[in-house]
Amino acid sequence: MKEMTIFLNNTPLLIEEGCDLAALMRANGLSGKKGIAVALNARVVPKEKWEHTILKENDMLLVIGASYGG
Repeated sequence: MKEMTIFLNNTPLLIEEGCDLAALMRANGLSGKKGIAVALNARVVPKEKWEHTILKENDMLLVIGASYGG
């Protein structure tokens, strides 16, 4: 399969064409974590839509996690 570049928290990342958001999160050890929000091209993607969200060349993903403290 062909590879493409996306950006995960501003870092270029090569992935296979046709990869969905859920697979990317699993591959990076992020799928089981609680308190994570994902924005794709500045739009939040609810977790229940990750498996149906196919990534495209040059997509910009921002993954943030909630933290405790102050």
